[in-house]
Amino acid sequence: MKEKRRRLRINDDTMTTIVVLSLLFCVAVVVAGMVLAYFSVDVSTIVGNALTVFGTELGICGVMTMFDRWTGRQDRLTERREAKRKQREETKVNEEAEKEAFVDKLKGENNNDMAS
Repeated sequence: MKEKRRRLRINDDTMTTIVVLSLLFCVAVVVAGMVLAYFSVDVSTIVGNALTVFGTELGICGVMTMFDRWTGRQDRLTERREAKRKQREETKVNEEAEKEAFVDKLKGENNNDMAS
């Protein structure tokens, strides 16, 4: 039987995994640049670009978090609207049933008065 290939995922989310691994790569480049700078190698361009990418990735993380919060809020609002709509429909059905029962009761009393 073929074994299922195991994939590295953070929170079972591919996008989060990509962003986190990219951040780790940027950190590794910066650390490597610091080590090389200790040995008098000019890596300022590489480290500068890595820090730029790092900042961009953090911005992407922030936007993703805001989007997740917004979609969660929209879902909660939709659920509330649906619950209110169902409650209004149930109230309407109950009111109609009460009206029909009242009319039937009046008709029954009216028929009994006419029969007497």
